[in-house]
Amino acid sequence: MRWVTHAVALMAVCMLSGTVHGQQPAENSDSPAASVPNPEKPFWEAAQAFLDAYTRKDAAAIGEMFTINAEFRDEFGDRTVGREAITKLFKRVFEENPEATLESIDIDRIRLIGDDIALEEGWVSARDTADGPLYFSRYVALHQLEGDGKWRINTLKDYPREEQGKEEQLDQLEWLIGDWVNEEGETIVKTSCRWSEDGNYLLRKYSAETVAGQTFRGVQRIAWDPQKQILRSWNFDTQGAFNEATWVRNGDQWVVTSTGVTAEGERVQSTSVYSIVDPERIVWTISSLVVGGEIMPNGHSIILTRAAPQPITSSN
Repeated sequence: MRWVTHAVALMAVCMLSGTVHGQQPAENSDSPAASVPNPEKPFWEAAQAFLDAYTRKDAAAIGEMFTINAEFRDEFGDRTVGREAITKLFKRVFEENPEATLESIDIDRIRLIGDDIALEEGWVSARDTADGPLYFSRYVALHQLEGDGKWRINTLKDYPREEQGKEEQLDQLEWLIGDWVNEEGETIVKTSCRWSEDGNYLLRKYSAETVAGQTFRGVQRIAWDPQKQILRSWNFDTQGAFNEATWVRNGDQWVVTSTGVTAEGERVQSTSVYSIVDPERIVWTISSLVVGGEIMPNGHSIILTRAAPQPITSSN
């Protein structure tokens, strides 16, 4: 089928790389949430709900995540007390900063202090504008279990933001380092990723081979774009196809949006979602693929597994 051929080509062109938005693997098998201890799941779910509400600019939904007498101290040290006041604060933030985005919430630690008190520590990443620099800031939240069975934030403290340099930005993709393989179905996909000698890029080699004898090989260079303040990649394969892409993180997923051309000159646009299951597995899903103006079927997923290290052979 034509779309299958182009999907295989897309693997080579898009590098099967990178991940937050779109389809996720089933929680009972490959989802990162499956490995979270049950007592901690309410807090991870609350973090996702906070992200979703922020994306919708839903101040009321965010307010409901706080207790009636909650206290919020922002990165500037300003103190807001009470659910109603906190709701009004976020409403004003959304009105005055319509382009602001909350990219991810990464929980470092959750400590249950008692039956109804829990301490959460982590990091948030955000942008003031869609193409603005990515900022990171630490936060500490004290949760209280209320009578309706829901954990709500009683105290939230945001610390001053930190803008990361290119090294720290690229460090987000360090999980790509190493060799990866998928041998399911009719295609064998292999990738190998290393740091460049100067440390300014991630360099990847990749190949996709089908049972029909089609072979695609190529290279990719990933870098931090200091002008657009975003992670970008450039891909070139041995068939003559090439593309460029942008990478946006959302928790344990990356969304890679790419544009380019096939070896035949057809324009290719795609959006792919890559979910980090664990240090040994990545799930890649095509959520949008257009080749030469034709929309291809979506939803095809494959699992990339970290390849076992090559055995050391004796020189004797």
